[in-house]
Amino acid sequence: MVEKLKSPPPDRNPKTPQIKLPAGATDTHFHIYGPQARFPFNPASPLDVEDSTLDDMLQLHNTLRIERGVIVQSVVQGNCYEYMVHALSREPDRLRGIALPAPDITDRELEILTTAGVVGARFAYRASPDINMDLIHRTHEFGWHPQFWFRGPDEAAAWRDQMLSVPGNFVIDHMGWQPAEMGIDSPGFKVVLECLDTGRCWVKLSGPNRFSAEPGLPYSDAVPFAQALIERNPDRLLWGSDWPHPDHFEAMPNDGDLIDLMLTWAPDEALRKKIFTDNPAELFGFPAV
Repeated sequence: MVEKLKSPPPDRNPKTPQIKLPAGATDTHFHIYGPQARFPFNPASPLDVEDSTLDDMLQLHNTLRIERGVIVQSVVQGNCYEYMVHALSREPDRLRGIALPAPDITDRELEILTTAGVVGARFAYRASPDINMDLIHRTHEFGWHPQFWFRGPDEAAAWRDQMLSVPGNFVIDHMGWQPAEMGIDSPGFKVVLECLDTGRCWVKLSGPNRFSAEPGLPYSDAVPFAQALIERNPDRLLWGSDWPHPDHFEAMPNDGDLIDLMLTWAPDEALRKKIFTDNPAELFGFPAV
């Protein structure tokens, strides 16, 4: 029996952001969990989370004035996709999905997921330090891109060459998740910038609470990372909430406040439209606004 950590619940009372989001604003990184009575978790998962369902997410996005979203499959769910197919089938115009495909996934399953609205495959160092390049090439034939989740300089270095070698576009989660105290000149963040320079890499401005040394908002030590990415290539940046912030054991951020961090990170309204709307529409296949 796996001993599970209990992840704290999110702040269930999101503030309405000060920022007026543009039409088509997209949250490109969030998870949905449960209801577990219908969509049970992977019994081998080391983490347990509170139900945060599709309906909970829709209520959150309506409060935040977010019109589109990208569901990211969590290691909590393993390689089970039923919950995602259900959510994408309920909201086909509003949602896209990033799956954690099993190594032995069949082409027929890939067809079903693609038809439902899955557009990418997530590779998590935490789940496996080995990138399945065969799976990347197979999913590329279905129009998917790989999405990479790693932490710290050693994991960034371990995956550098393979990330740069993938066909087509690829995505890096959470600004590359390098410890903020190491600064933007750290070797791990240099890997992120090197990937961004290819023009094929998209980086998510998400998860500042993950790598900040500060226990709560405003995560001021994350500002240089966001601004360095924006200066480098604003056409390849995305915004994500990371709701419901699983595996986060510090003060739980309010999602309205997280959006308003963009007032500091990207004070120009036209730039925010690019990050919130135009860039995700291009990558995930949403209709242009």
